[in-house]
Amino acid sequence: MNVNCTYNHDGRHLKEGESIEIKGKLYKIEDCDLHRAYHACGTYLLQMVSIACEAVEQQKTNKVDKKRFRRFLQRKLLTDACCHTLCTVAEMTRYCR
Repeated sequence: MNVNCTYNHDGRHLKEGESIEIKGKLYKIEDCDLHRAYHACGTYLLQMVSIACEAVEQQKTNKVDKKRFRRFLQRKLLTDACCHTLCTVAEMTRYCR
C-alpha cells in the first residue's frame, strides 16, 4: 500500500484508502487508483466474497472449486474491511483459498 499517493477526481485530492461516491456508486482509492467499492455485512458479504473467489478460481483453472472461500479464520478482518468500512473486489479475493 502506497500511503503517499493521491488521486485527483474532479479537483478533489483523495489519499490511499479514502472513498468517494460517484453517480450513486462507491469507489475507493487502492494502489493509487480508483476502484469500485462495496459495503456489505452478514450473508451479503459472504455471498460477495464467494462470487469474487469463484471468479478468481475460474480464471486459474476454468473450473469452480466447491470450497469457494475460507471459513473466515480472519472473520473480524473481513468484517472490518467490508462491513464497517468499504472494500474492493481485490480486498475480497484476499480471503479466498
